[in-house]
Amino acid sequence: MGRKNSARNRKREYRRKVRQYNSRSRLFNGNVEHPGEFIFIWALIFVYIVGMGIFLISLSWHGKGSYEYRTERFVSSYRKNDVIVLQTDGGEYSAWASLCDEEAMLSLKEGSELALVAAKGDLLAAECGGRALLNLSDSERNMREELKTPLIIFGVFALLWAVYVAVSVYVMCNAEKYPRLIRVFVKPSYLTRPPHK
Repeated sequence: MGRKNSARNRKREYRRKVRQYNSRSRLFNGNVEHPGEFIFIWALIFVYIVGMGIFLISLSWHGKGSYEYRTERFVSSYRKNDVIVLQTDGGEYSAWASLCDEEAMLSLKEGSELALVAAKGDLLAAECGGRALLNLSDSERNMREELKTPLIIFGVFALLWAVYVAVSVYVMCNAEKYPRLIRVFVKPSYLTRPPHK
């Protein structure tokens, strides 16, 4: 009698485990417990990578809406490393020396009237008496070229992250084929196992 009861209890326990196993999430073929946590963390890291990329690009890019057109009087100018600093009665502006007509900018007379296009303290265009000291098209081309490096870097980060996620999803879906590799992506405590009799 005791054997029958213990066999029934084992069968009952096994059926309960099978129901529990079959009710698990179908994500990753049910090989991983709490799959939503993985998806949330992956999405969070991807958003962080994209957000950092957008933030760094916004620091170096001046949209046309941020351009300030001004007419100011020249006070002085000097070269500091690769930058020419232009001081006017309205403020101080800097521009890459390689983009400027450096000789003309450094030989301006005090009190000369300048037509300026600036954004966030950077000089994008300057003109004095009809002579272009710095062209807006050159500044915009330089901004686009400076953006290429951070775009490439964050594009590579996003691509590497997408590859990592794709490989981990494949391994998680096929956990029985890669029992050792799955441990690289998932802690053993997160893995589900089919019930045994």
